[in-house]
Amino acid sequence: MRKKLVIGVALVCVFLLAICQSTGRQVGPQNDLGRVLILYYTWSEHGNTENAARIIQGLTNAQMVKVEPATPFPELNTNEFIAWGRGQRENRSWPEIKDLGVDPASYDFIFIGTPVWYGDVSFPIETLLLNTDFGGRPVACFAMANSNERDVLSLFNSKVRNGQVREGIAFRMQDETEVESKITQWVRGLY
Repeated sequence: MRKKLVIGVALVCVFLLAICQSTGRQVGPQNDLGRVLILYYTWSEHGNTENAARIIQGLTNAQMVKVEPATPFPELNTNEFIAWGRGQRENRSWPEIKDLGVDPASYDFIFIGTPVWYGDVSFPIETLLLNTDFGGRPVACFAMANSNERDVLSLFNSKVRNGQVREGIAFRMQDETEVESKITQWVRGLY
């Protein structure tokens, strides 16, 4: 009896797998990008960039590494932070970041996620780009914005050192289902 049950379950699994393959539906994460790394920075309490990174991770089985400043940013209200940030940008005073614990050049594909600050990448990602040799690997940016996202991808592209820049995506966080759909379409277009 037990043997018949095991055979029956196995046949059902094979049948369901065949149906999914014949309809073109994927079973679980599919990844033609090889070994994938996601480097991201998130600052907001909403974690929009981290949420986007998790969607990409679910599609690619990537390793996720949060890029963090070595010294935490000052705790300021929004207006104070904006003024502080403008000074940092004007002086090109980028923060040191903590060690990543990985070598990005050892991966086949690298996603880099950033919130958009002042129409550009966030300061920790600025530091990452200044100090990282991507070993000729493909690199793609995903940028989450509240505004001013128009130029962030071209600015990102100009800062990547020794990487093959792939099409990035920049958009405003709105409906989570819409964001997931856009990210899924973008990632699958990179295969």
